[in-house]
Amino acid sequence: MDSILQRFSGARLGVNAATALVIWGLLTWLNQVIDPLMSYYLATTAMYATAMFGMTILLGLSGQVSLGNGALMAIGGYIFAVTSMNWQTVPLLGTPWNAVWSMVFAGVGGVVFGAAIGGIAARLRGPYLAGLTLGIAVGVPAIANRFPGLLGGENGLMLQVPYPEGGYASQDVGSEEETEESSEIGVGDEPVYEELPDEFADQGEQSGVDDMLTEDDFLSEDDMLTEDDFLSEDDMLTEDDFLSDEDFSTDEGFDTELVEEDLLTDDDFLSEEDFTTDEGFEASVDAGAETQNGGDAGGGNEFVGGTDPAAELDPAGLDSEFVIEQWQASVAIAVACVVGFVALNLVRGRQGRVWEAVRDDPIAAAVSGISPAGSKISAFVVSSLFAALAGAVFAQILSYVGPGAFTLGLSLSLLVGVVLGGRNSFIGAIIGAVILVWLPEFVLGLSADRGWQDQITNNAPNFIYGLLVVLVVLVAPGGIVGGIQGLVGRFRSDSRTG
Repeated sequence: MDSILQRFSGARLGVNAATALVIWGLLTWLNQVIDPLMSYYLATTAMYATAMFGMTILLGLSGQVSLGNGALMAIGGYIFAVTSMNWQTVPLLGTPWNAVWSMVFAGVGGVVFGAAIGGIAARLRGPYLAGLTLGIAVGVPAIANRFPGLLGGENGLMLQVPYPEGGYASQDVGSEEETEESSEIGVGDEPVYEELPDEFADQGEQSGVDDMLTEDDFLSEDDMLTEDDFLSEDDMLTEDDFLSDEDFSTDEGFDTELVEEDLLTDDDFLSEEDFTTDEGFEASVDAGAETQNGGDAGGGNEFVGGTDPAAELDPAGLDSEFVIEQWQASVAIAVACVVGFVALNLVRGRQGRVWEAVRDDPIAAAVSGISPAGSKISAFVVSSLFAALAGAVFAQILSYVGPGAFTLGLSLSLLVGVVLGGRNSFIGAIIGAVILVWLPEFVLGLSADRGWQDQITNNAPNFIYGLLVVLVVLVAPGGIVGGIQGLVGRFRSDSRTG
């Protein structure tokens, strides 16, 4: 079957596209029926899978060890954040900016950095290559500290991700006049604010000499407080100004006891008739509302049609049917499926065979006309592209980017996930992503049941990762997928022999 598909590249492309669409449809349906917390786990799993698809190509097919893919994710995340926060339109095109364009620019940045790093890494092998990528993993996130104005420094950047149209509730509850006066969040990529007066219309675009402060804008000596403006001793209250005990006991003071006439009777309370008659409470409310909504008092808080548009919105200004975790998971799933489709076509095509040839025997590949250096650089470029896209997804999941989100532990986790799942298989990358998301939650639940200390709970996942890696290397060097394939092959050979 594979030989037939190799002859007809269009058929292979169609099969890969159908596979990606089926997986996308199933995961999208699953995202709609699970609770928001599970949608968050699904989004995180898809993000890890996206990054580990690149790790599979780099480590499994190209044979290059990388400890710096977490730094490449940081590059994508920061580009996503900076562009979405500072750019309103697409350069040269002039179209409105949205999250898709931020994702595209993050991928372009990943390709550029991947080509630069790959050009250096192509000359290194073994521990030297690992040392280079380790330095990248440590150094790249620290660059944010050198540019705090642009990248936020240690605190990072908090994002308001430009969600798609329809994510916010519509404001067309009343008239156009009501919509212009409302300060609630609007429809589309940007919040809708109140329109500034004409004299301030161009203030945000340019500032001239007229905007500078003059001597008249500062306080003069006459504006300063003097001693006469403060309270003197004669203005202070004395004991004679307070009531004494004699004021409560004499006839000139307060009465010492209440008489029957001072008590409240039924006539002093509102009855049911006061709420239904024209002279009662309803009329007073109408009169007060008329005054407040622009009657004689000239108020400006009128609600057209008697309806408060804020009542149509929840406190956050979002549609009650919009679940942000589901939207984030849908983006992560879409990116993972697109990346998986591209990765399948690369691996099952000529480029995949080139990577495998250079991995198995660089000298023989060079004799055959294949450039080993070009093959290694291309693997780094593809891996960096996938990592940058995963970093952009990570940024929109967290709504935050900072050095603390892209530590060395993230790079090591990606490497561990690929080794555990199977470094030669994309299914192994998905299994590794599930392990990376599930294991910390499992340890957290276990520690809560047994009352472990926080220090043990925080370090237990890393300890278990190390044990699993040692176990996999000793028992199943090909990872979980490789071990299963070995067992299936052994079972088939035994059945044929028997």
